[in-house]
Amino acid sequence: MRNLTFVISIVAFLAVGCTKNNYIDTGISDGRHEGESLLEYMEGDSYNWDSTVLMVRHAGEEMVRLFEGQDSDHKEITFFGLTNHSIRRYLLQNGIERVTDLDADWCRSILLKHIIDGKIYRTDIPAGEPGLYGTAGTGGKTFTTLAGTQVWVYVVVQEKDGIVEQAAKPIYINFLESNGLFAIASGDIEPDNCIVHALDYNFTLGDEE
Repeated sequence: MRNLTFVISIVAFLAVGCTKNNYIDTGISDGRHEGESLLEYMEGDSYNWDSTVLMVRHAGEEMVRLFEGQDSDHKEITFFGLTNHSIRRYLLQNGIERVTDLDADWCRSILLKHIIDGKIYRTDIPAGEPGLYGTAGTGGKTFTTLAGTQVWVYVVVQEKDGIVEQAAKPIYINFLESNGLFAIASGDIEPDNCIVHALDYNFTLGDEE
């Protein structure tokens, strides 16, 4: 299944990679959100994030404070965001009716696997190339999540009219625990306390394990 996910991601990349920034026109990628915490930003975009908000609140007050920017140990974070589509697909596949039917501790552990301390912009991510079957390859950078797991993140350097600087630089993330490679649909979304890189809709909750 994980290898299949990799193949899907590569096909998606080949389909749009030369001219697009893995951008899905859903309204996710809308830049700076001054005066909003990460949680407030997500609450303002129910189409993409309402199940994610439910998951955060279900995971407990500690997680809510983190997403509100009120955690003194992690004032700024980067969130590789799993959207409604990722969560709802998991619920459907497992015959679960509601987010609140999930185990709260499991929700917390999953969310922490998507969070890195500090703000990481696209320009902070080195170029890289995946290894065999999507394993960590050359370049890129490995980060440790707040769950203590590791993710390998890289951008693909492209050209537009022969000029690299003007081309899109798609972001990819490999959850090394599961060896799952996924594209970022929309990057550099910036509430006050966070950078959000929204995962492609092909990602399903649980693929990071």
